[in-house]
Amino acid sequence: MTRDRSAVIGPLGRAQDVRESLFAAWSELLGCANLTEHSDFFARGGDSLLMTRLVRRISKEFGVVVSLREMSWRNLGDQIALVESRRSQPATPPQPRPVVTAGDIRAFLRRQWAELLDCPSPGDDADLFVLGGDSLTVTRLARRLGKEFGVAVAVPDILAATTLGGQTLLVNGLLTGGLNSPAAMGRRVA
Repeated sequence: MTRDRSAVIGPLGRAQDVRESLFAAWSELLGCANLTEHSDFFARGGDSLLMTRLVRRISKEFGVVVSLREMSWRNLGDQIALVESRRSQPATPPQPRPVVTAGDIRAFLRRQWAELLDCPSPGDDADLFVLGGDSLTVTRLARRLGKEFGVAVAVPDILAATTLGGQTLLVNGLLTGGLNSPAAMGRRVA
């Protein structure tokens, strides 16, 4: 008679699965079999690359997110407990990105230009380099745009879009997916 093991596993069975899996992963990664729950990954010959592989394996196998930092200072038994506690937490759906309008982007850029270029009210046709901008200004602007809007704005893209209006179009296009990197495509953004 065949029994469906998943029907009778329950919480203890889930914990046993995590335990068996982590013992097997450690054994495979470290090349040793005499492990206990008090074993230390690094004392057993592990390194940061192996720890990265372990974290990736846990994520793939159990669908949970654990950081290298969280895993690094825990012994095997504590790692088992951490993974099991993450498995029992309800999954949180990713938060939607707030809607950003071209006006929001323009207002942000105006504030940044005012600070970086000492230009209190630049118009859409104002040029970053005519107002005294340089490569350091472009680098700072790219970093600030990325931080504010969560999109990677490449320095060559800003160099291809030197006006405030062009940069507004650039960021708006990157956010909406309606614009590829203009620098990579060899064109300027007006």
